[in-house]
Amino acid sequence: MVAQPLLILGSGTFAVETLDIAETAGGFAPLGFVNSVERPSPGARHAGLPVFWVDDLPFAPDACALVAGIVSTQRRAFVEQMAQRGYRFVTVAHPSAVISRRAQVQAGSVINAGVIVAQNSLVGENVIVNRGALIGHDIRLEPFCTVGPGANIAGGVTVGEGAYIGVGAVVRDHVSIGAGAVVGAGAVVVKSVPPGVLVMGMPAQIIKTNVKGL
Repeated sequence: MVAQPLLILGSGTFAVETLDIAETAGGFAPLGFVNSVERPSPGARHAGLPVFWVDDLPFAPDACALVAGIVSTQRRAFVEQMAQRGYRFVTVAHPSAVISRRAQVQAGSVINAGVIVAQNSLVGENVIVNRGALIGHDIRLEPFCTVGPGANIAGGVTVGEGAYIGVGAVVRDHVSIGAGAVVGAGAVVVKSVPPGVLVMGMPAQIIKTNVKGL
């Protein structure tokens, strides 16, 4: 099988983790990282690969695939910018992840090591599910949301677009997390969370409004 050329959006620590997932999974030929925030110096390299400025890419849209190695939900603007230029996105999943044959993972998502995605769940486009997160049955993760390491989401939950579930958070079954909401690290969610709020604690309580992801 011919390895698929791959560019990784972002050049931070999670971009390197995404590179590691792609290398471990196999089937990819990583080309480098793409920065849209700060123009890299000439010849800049990261984790042994070149770092390209977003407007100076030497690869045409039909010459490679993309994945976003940016854990913040603010990656959306960058992803949409590249999609408008005609680049296509692919999913990168660690081989140790367990994904039910009855689950669906859409393009652009990153599934890290130790993740479990149970039956009838949908992982939407450009979602990040980080190390060891547990995604129960009949869950819907809407596009651009992020699930932090070790989070545990019980069955029948919907996580809205651009929402962020923090490290080790627990979400009980049959509730919803609104679009752009942030569930703090270690929080225990026992009732639905409105869009655009930050919740923390055990049980989780609203401590800030008018947030837009993390």
